[in-house]
Amino acid sequence: MEFWKINGNGNDFITLDMLAAQKSSAELAKLARRLCRRRASIGADGLLIVEPSANAHFRMRLFNADGSEAEMCGNGARCIARFACERGVAPAEMTFETLAGVMRARVEGSFAEIDLGEQSFAPGWIDRPLTMDGATFRSCFLWVGVPHLVLFASEELSREDCRRIGRAFRADASLFPQGCNVNFARPVGRGELTAVTYERGVEDLTDSCGTGGVAAALSASLLFGMDGPIEVHNPGGTNRVAFERLDETRFRAALGGNTAVVAKGELGPDA
Repeated sequence: MEFWKINGNGNDFITLDMLAAQKSSAELAKLARRLCRRRASIGADGLLIVEPSANAHFRMRLFNADGSEAEMCGNGARCIARFACERGVAPAEMTFETLAGVMRARVEGSFAEIDLGEQSFAPGWIDRPLTMDGATFRSCFLWVGVPHLVLFASEELSREDCRRIGRAFRADASLFPQGCNVNFARPVGRGELTAVTYERGVEDLTDSCGTGGVAAALSASLLFGMDGPIEVHNPGGTNRVAFERLDETRFRAALGGNTAVVAKGELGPDA
């Protein structure tokens, strides 16, 4: 079976075309756990699957490295849009199904942008103070296809601090019964943020998280009055978040950035 290895600012995915040869969810979860092992196999943050759709050009499915299926992934959506465009599955302006709904995307060379539609903040979760291990944060919580907690600290945290605190909040079932992605964000200039994300399903910090960047940008707009578009600088690169504010808690957002096809090949028997 042919695979493509694609990343969006370091958030990397193994991508498979299964328009003709579909597998069950259990088989795909097992395949993701096997293929996403770093060093032992191809290695990736997740497995992207292209399946047929009756309502759009194709259906996107994403399985995290632990085998769990995610509702949506911003960088994954951008990567699969490029894959579909270059393989002739869809035109440069396309629609595709996800568990979070139908997405619109536009591909121009290595640049891919997705229209995420309307996003809204959870009630009671705008500028909510949170404390963990002695550190106090201004926080927001919202769903951008998947659940995101955004934390703003008064001082910069080390990656080990982000990993430890992110793991603790991600596992706090009293606050987040379904778990959450945890984003540590800081404004660094007019229209710019830095962000690092502890991702649910990967269970570690990743080099980039597209929907996390959107969550951070919309939160910064509310808490710091930042106007769009906002450039979100992740360890793996920069995404651009454009948005329109609809009212006090609702936005319409789009996510754009570069993608990179780094490998194409055949899955080996021991992958």
